[in-house]
Amino acid sequence: MKEPLDDDAEGASPAPRGFFETLVADGPWTAKSFVAVSVATVAALVAWVTSFSSPDAARFGGSYLGGYFIGWAFRRFLRFAALVAGGILAAVTLLKNTGWIDLDWGSVETQVGQAAASIHQGAQGLRQTLSGYLPSAGAGAAGVFFGFRKK
Repeated sequence: MKEPLDDDAEGASPAPRGFFETLVADGPWTAKSFVAVSVATVAALVAWVTSFSSPDAARFGGSYLGGYFIGWAFRRFLRFAALVAGGILAAVTLLKNTGWIDLDWGSVETQVGQAAASIHQGAQGLRQTLSGYLPSAGAGAAGVFFGFRKK
């Protein structure tokens, strides 16, 4: 005779999570490098406050942590944006094929081109702003790379 499965048993399915819990379930704070650099940054801040060292180590660690979080958030954003864009594209295709809407594709292409140029300009401005706030560009770039790779 089989025993019923407990909630803590290995074969049990996980409890459903809400949107926020799903969004932050695998956050950057679970990565070993993020935790290690966080500890090193806090230690560097303490050393700087107690006048044992310069703030450069804390800046380096802060740049890495900031870059890591940016890369992680960008990966999450890309996944969500791809899902939304696919849904919109499927809905427009369905509505176009059923005859509910009539689109002037030339106008749509023009609008998409203008939107892409605007997004490109905004991204350039964001890049310049972030490079001003991340004092160590190398550490920030490494953080973005590893944060984007975090699965």
